[in-house]
Amino acid sequence: MKDQRLRLGEKRKPNKLERQISIALIILIVVLAMLVPLFSSKSADSLLQDRGRMHQVGELAEDDVYATENFSYIDEKRTQALIQEKQRAVAPLFTFSLRSTMLSRQRIDLFIDLMDNGEDGAESFLAQTQLTDTGNVIGRLRSFTESDRWFFLQALEETAEVILKQGLFSASDLAVIEAEGYDSYVLQNTVSMQDAKLLEPQLVSTVFTKENLATVLISWLDGYRKVQQAFQPYLLVDALSWLLEENVVYEEVQTLTERQKAADSVQSIVVLVERGEKIITKDTVITEQQLALLEAMGNQAFQYTILEMIGRAVFILLATSVSVYVFIQFLYAEKRLYLYLNLMLASVALSMLAMYAVSHLLHTQSILFLDSFLPILFAPMFTAHITSKKRLGLVAAFLLSCYASLMPQASAMTFFFSLTAGGLCLYFFRYTFKRLEDLFNWFYACVICSFAALALNLLVGLPLQSVLPLIGGMLLNVTISLVLVEALVPLCERGFNIPTAYRLSELAFTDSPVLDRLGTVAQGTYNHSRYVSDLAYQAAKAIGVNAMLAKVGGIYHDIGKSDHPEYFIENQGTENKHDDIKPSLSAAIIKSHVKLGLEKGREAGLPQEVLDIIAQHHGNDIIQFFYNEAKEQALSAGAEVKADDYSYTGSPPTFPESAIVMLADCVEAASRTIKKPNHSKYQKLVHAIIMGKFERDQLKDSQLSLTDLDQIEDAFVQTLIGRDHHRIDYPDEPDQKSRGE
Repeated sequence: MKDQRLRLGEKRKPNKLERQISIALIILIVVLAMLVPLFSSKSADSLLQDRGRMHQVGELAEDDVYATENFSYIDEKRTQALIQEKQRAVAPLFTFSLRSTMLSRQRIDLFIDLMDNGEDGAESFLAQTQLTDTGNVIGRLRSFTESDRWFFLQALEETAEVILKQGLFSASDLAVIEAEGYDSYVLQNTVSMQDAKLLEPQLVSTVFTKENLATVLISWLDGYRKVQQAFQPYLLVDALSWLLEENVVYEEVQTLTERQKAADSVQSIVVLVERGEKIITKDTVITEQQLALLEAMGNQAFQYTILEMIGRAVFILLATSVSVYVFIQFLYAEKRLYLYLNLMLASVALSMLAMYAVSHLLHTQSILFLDSFLPILFAPMFTAHITSKKRLGLVAAFLLSCYASLMPQASAMTFFFSLTAGGLCLYFFRYTFKRLEDLFNWFYACVICSFAALALNLLVGLPLQSVLPLIGGMLLNVTISLVLVEALVPLCERGFNIPTAYRLSELAFTDSPVLDRLGTVAQGTYNHSRYVSDLAYQAAKAIGVNAMLAKVGGIYHDIGKSDHPEYFIENQGTENKHDDIKPSLSAAIIKSHVKLGLEKGREAGLPQEVLDIIAQHHGNDIIQFFYNEAKEQALSAGAEVKADDYSYTGSPPTFPESAIVMLADCVEAASRTIKKPNHSKYQKLVHAIIMGKFERDQLKDSQLSLTDLDQIEDAFVQTLIGRDHHRIDYPDEPDQKSRGE
């Protein structure tokens, strides 16, 4: 009996090999945390650094100085000159203002209506347009004859339309760009407000302003004077200046942004100095450029003192031991504790090797000092996906952040950046049940992580030209990490049969051959399992345990009934097979579905946690109906009945999800017996079932508290009420019947 219970799902002790692997991996990552920063840094001769400090510009060199290794540095002067050139090439950007254009046209139309009507509506016009006729345009125009006034208004309308289409600029804006030395501009759209399209640069001298209308329109106004001698061009200019609103706006912020983009597109001019190249020649005057070369070579030399090495070792051991301890405490009762620990440690070790590879491949300092290139997202995401516990991903993120802060390119914000980026990625991937959803979460993670990386690095003086590489590194980091997770998690799922969120989602929402057969030969059991699955899912959500595991366990818990479905009441009609056999045989058949379910579950490749639910969903409880029937028969025959012969041979649930499925199974079956169900009846039934299991010691190892049981009871009642909700009686018309279905 003991061997059978162990086989049916009692907690398995970790074997010696798993512990040895864990110890080996811990030693490995501690060694990597010590060595990777050392090998990632560029070593240089300390004597050369001392000699470089003694050199001064203008002195004669006492010795020849050669480059001891390949190194590179950025020529700041040439780079800045190129940046200024690129910025200078971006002309000032202007755009049409639709509001100002419409306002100007409205004023022109109102003014023409005022003059055409010949009525004294000047006060109304001025109040409506909020204008002040300081130039007495209205009075001067009223002195015209009707024909002269009509001609003037036509000229006003035509000229205003031409000006508005070409654009009326602000003289102050033009003064700003001319002060910057620009004599041309770019107009990004048209007054018709079509799609924005960058046009060729135009000369500033050809634009309209209120101040230059009389000068720029001189030839245009002469045309009107030739047609009508009484035409007054200056009155037209005054009217236009008075009525028109400047409808072209200088986009100063956008112009600066485009210039910044142009500056960011400039790659720093990197000078490569090869090993053995002479930097300083003996008996020659030392120049500023030569001294800069010595400084660049000295900056790339990196070494630690003995005390620093000891401090690093203590820090690494402390961070590693704390992280491993917290990880174990979170999974203390988990069967796969050492498997999950080993996978987490392995992912951290791979990330450390990736850190070395990245630091080795990126040569220039401007990139080395960007934290976003550190591969610190894979391990947290991988750990969280494998264990289905986001807080364990945070443990991995903390451990890797500690190691990343020791890298030679680390800044004061590296630890906070790594932990923040890891936490953000875990946040966006926490609700993922389907792999396709990761594409959307990838986008959100890229945007928010890039913003966080920018904000944190700006605190340590990040130069503007490094913003784009920083964001690019963050996007690359998130993308590669997600690709690796999507590639490795399925392999680990299959290799170690791990119930990840993805795997559980596939099992919950995709029919398998074993479920297809159950639905075919035992439709009642199949429907019962689906209802149990819903009950278990809602209850697990209510107490914060793995709801998808409970759902899958509920779906598969009775798959053993597919071999003899006719012996289970949910599949029977009017005939009951148990009426013709002894209670002992009936109990044996009923008990057998647990063992058969385990065999079918193993054949289907179900995760061990689901198999444990199948094994434990009846615990070692008594099959009360047949036990009572056997006692009645034995009493009349004067025989004795053993309770063990009528008890299930499994062990009581050893984890919350298994206990929830056990309770959901009993509640769903018992709820079918209630006549005219309501909230009170359901609550009384559920409470009695839970207390019965509790009193018979079926929940003693389930890790459920009394508070959890109360919440499970409420979740069961609410789900049952939702399942059996009442509907009104509809009339016989088909269209009205279908309305409620």
